[in-house]
Amino acid sequence: MKEITSVKKSIEIQASPEKVWQALTIPSIRNQWETKSCEIDLVVGGRMYLDYGWNVTYDGIITEIEVNKRLVLEGSDKQLTIWSIESQAQSSIVTIEYTGLWAGDIGFMQMENMMFGTYQFMRNFKSVLEETGDIRHTFWQSWIGMNHCTVNYEDRTAIKVVQVIADTPAYGLLKEEDLILSLNDVSITCYDDFERMITEAPNQAIQLNVIRDGVASTVRLTTIPYGSRVAPSTSLSNCREYSRL
Repeated sequence: MKEITSVKKSIEIQASPEKVWQALTIPSIRNQWETKSCEIDLVVGGRMYLDYGWNVTYDGIITEIEVNKRLVLEGSDKQLTIWSIESQAQSSIVTIEYTGLWAGDIGFMQMENMMFGTYQFMRNFKSVLEETGDIRHTFWQSWIGMNHCTVNYEDRTAIKVVQVIADTPAYGLLKEEDLILSLNDVSITCYDDFERMITEAPNQAIQLNVIRDGVASTVRLTTIPYGSRVAPSTSLSNCREYSRL
């Protein structure tokens, strides 16, 4: 079985390494782009506690500091979070790496979901430091009620349905193992782009091209506010349709 033990994501920010470092290590600045509140004791062996709101927190110990270049944290699970900053002529390349162990559909789903959250906050990191503004209010506005991971299907990227949540638009229309090839006739290229299209547009009518047991079909449904449910009596009828091609 395939296993992944390290994942990373990078972004270029039009800011100096010094400015990026401050935004990572000064609580009042970090709260502007990532956390609701945080505590940072910036010494080796010091604690970093991050509260993102909505009952999501991180609690780790700083194990390595290279000012303006590298910051390493060890979580309670002994896995590492590694921030690195690479200076460019007019910008900085900021990379975050996580160590762990992910395997199987559930593991890959959890890993990709974590990396999508990281991608969202890194987008905001860039936006705030480049003085475009805090864009967190645009995150996680809507959903259809499924968890998924990316897979290869006939030399292309597809979304594989891993879980379907009861009483949501997806319930009764999508099933575990379904493969989604496109959304509104736009081919799937990566997890992040698909997730953004699903989560940034409440009450949006969408069309999914799906492969189930080798048979192509079209699923039409409408996004709802993130985390909400629809009444069981309407979950199969409120702007929802499944048809074979």
